[in-house]
Amino acid sequence: MSVAPDRAAPRKLRLFFALWPADRHRAALAESAAAAVARVAGRAVPPGNMHVTLAFLGSVPAQTFADLVGVGGQGSWPAVSLDFTRIEYWARPKVLVAMPAEVPAAGQEIVERLWEAVAPLGFAREQRPWRPHLTLVRGVQELPPADLEMAPVQAAADEPTWRLALVDSAAHPEGPRYKALADWPLLGGASPLEFKGRSPSS
Repeated sequence: MSVAPDRAAPRKLRLFFALWPADRHRAALAESAAAAVARVAGRAVPPGNMHVTLAFLGSVPAQTFADLVGVGGQGSWPAVSLDFTRIEYWARPKVLVAMPAEVPAAGQEIVERLWEAVAPLGFAREQRPWRPHLTLVRGVQELPPADLEMAPVQAAADEPTWRLALVDSAAHPEGPRYKALADWPLLGGASPLEFKGRSPSS
């Protein structure tokens, strides 16, 4: 009898809170960035991995997961608008990213509330200021062209664009895979959490 590797024993989770795009918005973002991504030598981020990190927590014992779910479900979260208008190359991590015209105040509010809520759980806050970005290419092999562009993506009127999500990062040979384990709506009261797939404790 064989046992799937991720069910063989409990593992520590590698977690972060993020703005998680709706499927239709994710597809539109990927389409808008496709021409720029095609001109860069590196590993294109799969559309399913696209997100905007809010608070990176790192390695987390599985038993702490329920406490973090409680953080996400603690109340109403403001809606966030992000219009990605320019593309940047970050040389040190060798990534190509899409950047918004400005840091949204609502996003900064969520960041502050998250770090305040996880501090009693023993998580140390990231010292660098929050820079909302959408990673497009990893492992960039050479300096990208300077004229890369990404057209702004219009949010769908009948669908929320972003949700707050607690995301697991699992290592794979072809690169990390991200999975939202729980998520909550922005703007309005928190809804019951939505679990995606298996329990993270197994």
